[in-house]
Amino acid sequence: RVRELMSSAHLARRVVSNVLAARSVFPAMTRTATSSTTSATSPCWSCDAERVTVRPGEAYDFFCASCGAIQPAPSSSSSPTAGGVDYFQLLGVLQKFDVDASSLEDAMKARQKVLHPDKFSTKSEKERLYSADQASAVNEAYGVLRDPLKRAQYILQARGWGVTERDGRDRPVDPELLMEVMEAREAISEASGDLDRLRSMLREYGKKVSDCIERTRDALDAEPMVGEKAKDEVVRLTYFVRILDEVKSLM
Repeated sequence: RVRELMSSAHLARRVVSNVLAARSVFPAMTRTATSSTTSATSPCWSCDAERVTVRPGEAYDFFCASCGAIQPAPSSSSSPTAGGVDYFQLLGVLQKFDVDASSLEDAMKARQKVLHPDKFSTKSEKERLYSADQASAVNEAYGVLRDPLKRAQYILQARGWGVTERDGRDRPVDPELLMEVMEAREAISEASGDLDRLRSMLREYGKKVSDCIERTRDALDAEPMVGEKAKDEVVRLTYFVRILDEVKSLM
């Protein structure tokens, strides 16, 4: 009987420890709105308790509230249009383009601190696997959301506008933009080996990228979102980033 009570007390401490650790490290998880509009539920693999993994206006919960066990990584996080948990929910931030880089990094580090496989070295093989998968999912989410172009493409996809030049569009890509891109690539080819010209192009297209990011932010974060304008700017940003990368590769 004493052993049973000790075992129950140990389990209770484990639950409280895991859940409180997650809540203290993720202070915004239960009060930060995300893109989810419906709740999603699934049974805990450890105790079979029905758990709500996604609630409207809340972030993803990595642990079971009943037993404290870490849960499997969401399978559809990389496909926001397929439903389920998206990257913004994994990091507990609003689904918007204008995100603070330092806050995003803090959110990633806070989650990695709790999910790191070293924290589960004495747990079961399944828990070690889940912790590694969850940590990997957080890293993947951070890798996308920290990059302005990838973040913009992800938001467009999540909102049904697609990520290619023709997805969700009623008109072709601006021919003037295509002409500018062709001329830029010719100029890059001609400037190969000329550091002064390459530096000049780096400044020119660095400015174009910065300006395009600002216009992308304004279109994506408008209420309501200006879809066609956002798509135009993301397509433009895609081309300018490629040009900038080509220039950098020659320096």
